[in-house]
Amino acid sequence: MAVKTVWPIHHQCGHDQDHDLSEKRASERAGFARWLAGRDCAECWRMSREAKETRASQNARFTEHGGHRASRITLWERRSGMPHLEGSDKAIEWARRIRFDLLTAAYACVDTEDGFVASVEEPARSITSAPWWIDQRDADPESLSELVLDAAGDCVTNTGSGSPC
Repeated sequence: MAVKTVWPIHHQCGHDQDHDLSEKRASERAGFARWLAGRDCAECWRMSREAKETRASQNARFTEHGGHRASRITLWERRSGMPHLEGSDKAIEWARRIRFDLLTAAYACVDTEDGFVASVEEPARSITSAPWWIDQRDADPESLSELVLDAAGDCVTNTGSGSPC
């Protein structure tokens, strides 16, 4: 009896397909059929590959944009004298973006630059905890003054639990 050349395969994605394995040696067909069963069907594989390529393209654009933004944040931190943050590397990067976004948005809410420096920027300089900034990510920029003054007070007295300093 001849070894079959067309094998019905139930793929891991759940689809069933008949595969012509006549190009494979007879002794290799059963093993190749098992290998195929552990993979997605051709259509699902193609869709998955296209989705990965799309994500890679989007990530490349995001990284390119993020690199520009990161340099803007670094420049702003130097100019405004913002201290380095403390926390894990990922938390620090995230918190730097949040701090930048919050403080630049809060700047637009204050009447004078002197008022901004006294009520927001100066107290914000004492807050070096990346987790504190991450916790404030949804804060209203108009209330940032109250938040940073409260946290800066904890820094001075060091009485707050989970001090942001």
